[in-house]
Amino acid sequence: MKLSRLAGNRGYWLAIVTAVVIALPTLGFGFFVDDYLFIATLEGSPIVGSPFDLYSFGTGNPEEIEPLIQNGPYPWFGDPYFKVHFFRPLTCALMAMDYNLFGHFSPAYNAHSILWYMLLCFGAMLIFRRTLPPAVGVLALFLFVADESHVLPVAWWANRHSIIAVGMGFLGVAAHLRWREENWRPGLPLSLVSYVLALLAAETGLCVLAYVLAYEIFGRREEWRRRFFAVLPVSLVAIGYLLLYRAGGFGAQFSDVYIDPVGDPIVFLLAAPARFVMLASAQFFMIPVEASLLHAEFEILFTVLGSLCLALVVGILYVLWPRFEEKEKNALRWLIPGAAMAAAPSLAAIVSSRVLLASSLGGAAIIATLIICLWRELHRSVSRPIRFLNKPVMLLIMGTILIGHLGIATLSWPGQVIALRSVMNHLDGLIRNSELDETQMAETQVVVFNPPEPYTGLYPLMLRSFDGLAAPRSWWTLSFAPYDHKLTRTGLQEMELEVVGGEMITSIAERLLRSSKRPLAVGYESKLNGLRIRVLEVGDTGPTRIGLLFEKNPESDCYQMLAFYDGAYRRLKLPGVGESIELPWGFR
Repeated sequence: MKLSRLAGNRGYWLAIVTAVVIALPTLGFGFFVDDYLFIATLEGSPIVGSPFDLYSFGTGNPEEIEPLIQNGPYPWFGDPYFKVHFFRPLTCALMAMDYNLFGHFSPAYNAHSILWYMLLCFGAMLIFRRTLPPAVGVLALFLFVADESHVLPVAWWANRHSIIAVGMGFLGVAAHLRWREENWRPGLPLSLVSYVLALLAAETGLCVLAYVLAYEIFGRREEWRRRFFAVLPVSLVAIGYLLLYRAGGFGAQFSDVYIDPVGDPIVFLLAAPARFVMLASAQFFMIPVEASLLHAEFEILFTVLGSLCLALVVGILYVLWPRFEEKEKNALRWLIPGAAMAAAPSLAAIVSSRVLLASSLGGAAIIATLIICLWRELHRSVSRPIRFLNKPVMLLIMGTILIGHLGIATLSWPGQVIALRSVMNHLDGLIRNSELDETQMAETQVVVFNPPEPYTGLYPLMLRSFDGLAAPRSWWTLSFAPYDHKLTRTGLQEMELEVVGGEMITSIAERLLRSSKRPLAVGYESKLNGLRIRVLEVGDTGPTRIGLLFEKNPESDCYQMLAFYDGAYRRLKLPGVGESIELPWGFR
């Protein structure tokens, strides 16, 4: 088969089939992090949320959050006014269907997600086929389906909401384009229905609506009144959704990880530029921006790196723009701002390449256009030289892009699945193999001093529910700080826990539950059901030493004390009064 024959419908459909093949490794991904929480809720053992409101991690109501702090799984330093609550009824209904049909059989859940990924890629195909030349459109679709940032949305059941929302949104954009360009009357109502379904799936649907706005502003060449009335229906849908979202109390507050652009506009605007350039580097250069969350200094490093990456892409576009075909220019005039605008709502969320699902449509179009343009320049017998780009440089750019965005990206799908599944099996094993007395579990309170990472500190109750094990009266995790700790017994029922060489409220899990705008001061007390914690010393971001006052003798059978050392969670022999013990950080 000649390569040119793929520059049409055959190439588009081959790309859709490729999307399924690439996604097949996700069938072995299994359940991951929040999946256990959602299954516990669907099984009638809700820790937070409810079966048709699964994405409620905190409502901002202290009466609902304080019990989660007093008994766990939320830590003592969590903010009672913390809110991360998302409106995703369509996604929740589909998840409830999965559970009722498949129980704990995870491959069926993943197969369902692959079907939605096919729909997402089909929507992208409709847009590319209409707006881009055949060769560019087919290549853009191959780049889109292989995009490594799509792995987690497809593999992770709890993240499926983004595939549904963006997929339905793409169908709406495709219908809008046909309505506007062919005067296809069903296009307007079909697009509006698609947008509504997208927004019922997740707020990520707002990202896709940015393409409609960009198309009408930058892509159409007609009087402004016609463009205004064309974009008015979708604008009313978006405004109505935002009013409903706000009236329902959805959104985020008092969290450094999730930002409410409406409630905290200044904080959002200050954080947005750094997050935008980091996500741009992930889109075009596959930079693992999630690493920026590991430490505050990493955020500065990735911001600088992202700025350089974005400047490089803008520079190459500027140099090559005169060489683009007119249809390519017409498409990029709205796909480029559309991709940038689509990223804006995602800047309120955690910095991760998985939020690029909507923006990757424009990203794939940009990358494909650059490759095809360079290919044309290499094969022209007579051509004006391109400034700064001779043939070796063009070959280097093309080869690097193709190897990265098709070769490495495709291999990344099984690679990410295997790596993340291996990590999860290890962490689940740490929880399941903890030295706990199961015969007394329902009557005891578990105290965890130093988890090596956030997951095994926050999610044991969810995993125990998934395994059908009894829940303890309380599960308290005292510190998530990735440093050594020192435990000192100051009285029969009193202790002090000190972070050695660091402080608390620095990790991503801690900053999720406690905003830097509401820091803990010396003297702050958290009264749990059987334990009172008092902040004794603080550093720049959080406590460095806390006092513990147990309601009963800590050696009594009502407590089970756990510490992580020698690679496992083990029962901790407490020091005598006036004595101290060192608790090394587990992964040092």
